[in-house]
Amino acid sequence: MMKKYMSFRWFTSFILVLGLSLVIVGCGSNGSENAEKKSGNNGKVANGDPIDLKLATNNTQTSWYQFSSALAEVLKKTSPPINLEVLPIAGGTGNVELIDQGEADFALVHNVASKWAYEGTVAFDKKYENLRGLVGGINDYYVGIIARTDFLKKNNIDSLADIKEKKIPVRVITNPVGTLAEYSTRLTLEAYGLDYDMIKDFGGSVELTSNDVIKSSFQNGQADIHILVMTKAHPVITELALSTDITVMAMEDDIMTSLQEYGFENDTYPSGQFKGQDYDVNTVGFVASYITDKDMDEEVAYTITKAINENKEALVQGHSSVKDFDPSKAADENLTGVPLHPGAQRYYEEVGVLKK
Repeated sequence: MMKKYMSFRWFTSFILVLGLSLVIVGCGSNGSENAEKKSGNNGKVANGDPIDLKLATNNTQTSWYQFSSALAEVLKKTSPPINLEVLPIAGGTGNVELIDQGEADFALVHNVASKWAYEGTVAFDKKYENLRGLVGGINDYYVGIIARTDFLKKNNIDSLADIKEKKIPVRVITNPVGTLAEYSTRLTLEAYGLDYDMIKDFGGSVELTSNDVIKSSFQNGQADIHILVMTKAHPVITELALSTDITVMAMEDDIMTSLQEYGFENDTYPSGQFKGQDYDVNTVGFVASYITDKDMDEEVAYTITKAINENKEALVQGHSSVKDFDPSKAADENLTGVPLHPGAQRYYEEVGVLKK
């Protein structure tokens, strides 16, 4: 049965309210005026005038922000032109809240998080049934189980199942509460019949912290296993592998099957992504997708969908992670995590990706 975990809403609500308050104070009367309306012009077309929209992504160092900035340049050339403000917030789960609160017109969200939001489970304590998909499968992600190789050898561990069976003390480290990495950690442990309390009962520990601390903890021998959301050639893992002998642990078939309940798909993390990783790894994967809400104007949704699907190379120039994007699969609701917006559906029907 699908479980609900501590909602991400409490984690983001204070930050969002505080941030908006600072914007209002700093902008004076103009800030107050902007605070009274939703983002952009709510995705409405008016007499062919330029359309102002806001897109929620992640911080400026991420692939999401970088290839979405390239998208902003593409949308300037559409008819009517779209002036896109790329917001450096709030990540794969927090962006759902930004759409729901009208602070973003559309957003990048991991498809598993979109599914959870639409169904009101795992990270979300209500159903966000207003969400609609635009483009699925922009770039790929994997759940990674990274372990210090010396820890595995010392304890004769081949699987996380061995930790439960032998009650081995293990120091697990991952990202903070509210991140997709932390949710993925809990779900992965759950699939193996483990949880944070059990790990502590075995004499181990669980630390939720930043990537910088994670790297230093592994390098200094203060952490044993890191469960994370990772990409191919993930920068944190690539850097870590230069100084520390690490192993990517595979998931068994039954574990991957159990995680499908949450929207993950069986996948393979390919070899050659970092130093010493000369083997493929069976794990589960998911994708990032552009989503919006049902109130976006159909023509605007159509225009955005068309622009993304027909300008892949421009987005790849923004960040190479888009190179695996396949427009022929972009209408798959398993990849968006939510039903398609009518404007997006019309585009996919016109180009033959969907049957009318």
